[in-house]
Amino acid sequence: MGQQAYPSGLTDLESSVKDITQKAKPTEQPKPQMLQAPEEASVIKKAWQHFTFICAVEIVVKIKAIAHIEGFSIREVVEKFLRDGIARYEQKHGAVTNRKKSVDEVL
Repeated sequence: MGQQAYPSGLTDLESSVKDITQKAKPTEQPKPQMLQAPEEASVIKKAWQHFTFICAVEIVVKIKAIAHIEGFSIREVVEKFLRDGIARYEQKHGAVTNRKKSVDEVL
């Protein structure tokens, strides 16, 4: 059973591949909006930033499972856990800021 040739001279397979590869490319996603942090009104920050870290395989498996079971993305689950951990830290140690110590505190 041979492949049918179209008037363009392409076979079924070649025609399918051409259709797939020449379809309109998706439009580029807009860049994240810039947000102002309330405690640092003069500093403009991005809404999202790529952040990679290494952890135990057991944790990765559990995070993926939780995300799948609950219907959330892995990013959403990890961000929730990180936010909760930061909130507990701040309850114990006070607000976390990007402020550096004064020179008088160091010397």
